[in-house]
Amino acid sequence: MKKTVLTFCVSALVAAALFAQEFNSSSSVLDGLNAKPNTEAGANQEALSENAADKTLSAQEISKSIEEVDGIKIFANILKNSSDKIQKVASDSGVTVLAPIDAIADTGKITQSISDYIVPEKLTKENLEAKSSVQTLSGKTLSVEVKDSAVLINNVEVAGLAESADDKVAVLRLANNFSE
Repeated sequence: MKKTVLTFCVSALVAAALFAQEFNSSSSVLDGLNAKPNTEAGANQEALSENAADKTLSAQEISKSIEEVDGIKIFANILKNSSDKIQKVASDSGVTVLAPIDAIADTGKITQSISDYIVPEKLTKENLEAKSSVQTLSGKTLSVEVKDSAVLINNVEVAGLAESADDKVAVLRLANNFSE
């Protein structure tokens, strides 16, 4: 029992530290969405831009573009290993990956509903704040709320934003897994 409580407390502290690192309360949580890609991800940009004329993205292409994003390695690995469960995503604007941070990622839940974590459009700061909901690749509708400086998707707080190696893929780090 003590070991379980200790493990839970350590996990909670790690999640809180990651959340605090990603969240700056003096600015909107969405301020970084349109930032330039990070330098680590830049190496993959050339390989992925070959498909720029192609308006579809496979699960392998999406997972490759997010594999260098800090804090979502577990999600990227699940996506890579679940490519047979995901159809190619056809989208003129790109896709948005809703990725739970590593400290709280529930592998079982994510694997069962991987298509619930992909939105077949690239969400920007402006269009996310204006939306009341988004539809996922699975067809599920997720609510979007902006409360103070926090953005909630399906009642899960967005812990931070990141750029992927592909300008057609946006990443929203989630502070929790979706409950359903």
